[in-house]
Amino acid sequence: MIHFKSSKILIPIDFSETSLLAIQHGAFVAQFTKGDVCLLHVINSNYTRQNLFLPVLQLNDPMEFEKKVESKLNELANDVRSEFGVNVECIIKTGVPAAEVVDTIKEIDASLVVMGTHGYAPIEELVIGSNALRVITKANCQVMTMSKGSNHKGYNKIVIPIDNSAHSRQKVVYAIEMAKQFSAHLYAVALLGPEDESHKPQMELILHQIEKLAKEKGVMYTSDVLSGLKNRATATVQYSEKIGADLLVIMSDQDAELSGFFLGPYAQQVIHLSKIPVITVKPEEHPENINFTILSGTSGI
Repeated sequence: MIHFKSSKILIPIDFSETSLLAIQHGAFVAQFTKGDVCLLHVINSNYTRQNLFLPVLQLNDPMEFEKKVESKLNELANDVRSEFGVNVECIIKTGVPAAEVVDTIKEIDASLVVMGTHGYAPIEELVIGSNALRVITKANCQVMTMSKGSNHKGYNKIVIPIDNSAHSRQKVVYAIEMAKQFSAHLYAVALLGPEDESHKPQMELILHQIEKLAKEKGVMYTSDVLSGLKNRATATVQYSEKIGADLLVIMSDQDAELSGFFLGPYAQQVIHLSKIPVITVKPEEHPENINFTILSGTSGI
C-alpha cells in the first residue's frame, strides 16, 4: 500500500523559473508536515556555460563555476530556512542530471521529489522536459512536477482521476492521506470514453468505495462521472480547472515500468497541460488489498 510520506523532500535545482517555484512547493510541504528539504544541483559537465545566473557569467574554470553554484545554492537554502523554518541540506554533484537525481533519491532515502517540468536543459522532450521525464519513470518514490504557471497557494482541493486501471486504486490511500494532512477536499472523477458506457455502474461503485474510505479518515469528498470523453487527459485538466483544484494525483503508466523510460500518453499529457502541480505515484508490483479490489485494467490514470 502506498502511503503519503514527506519526511525527506528532494528538490532538484537548476536555477530556472520552474525549479525556483518547486522550492516554494517543496518547502511548504516540508513546513506543514515537519519534513526536511534537500536542495540538489547537478553540474552537467557538457553544459557548464548555461546562463544560470543573472547577470550572465561566463565561467571557464570548473572550480570557479562550482563555487558560484555553491554560493547560490546556499543563498537559496538560507532563504528557505528563514521563510519556512525547515531543515535544509545542499548537495552539488557533477554528471548526467536525471541519473544523479535518481541516485540521490536512493542515497538520502527521499520520500518525495518536487521539481519543474522544464528547466535549462538544452534538449527537451516535446511534451515533458527530458530530465523530469526520466526522474518520474526511474524514481523509487513519488514525484511532484509543475510548470511555471503553477503558482503556489497551498493544497485545498485535490483531484484523483479514476478509470478501470490496474493501478488506479494504489493512489487512493496516498491521496486520502495527503488530503487529511492538508485538510483538503478530495475530488474523485471517473473518466469514461464513448466505449465505456457499460462500465458506468462499476465506476459509480468504485467512487462509492472511495467515499467510504475518505469518510473513515474524516476527509471531505466529492465524486463525479464524466462520460463520452474523447481525450481523458484534457478532460482531467479541464475538470481540475473548473473546480479550482490545487493538485492532481495520477499514476505512472504500467508501460513506463516495462520500457523503463516513457510515461504513458495520459500521464504525459496531464503533466504537460496542467497548470497546477501533478503528483505521479509509482505503482507497486505487489500492492496490498485496501478493501476494494474491483479496480482493474492497464492505463496510467
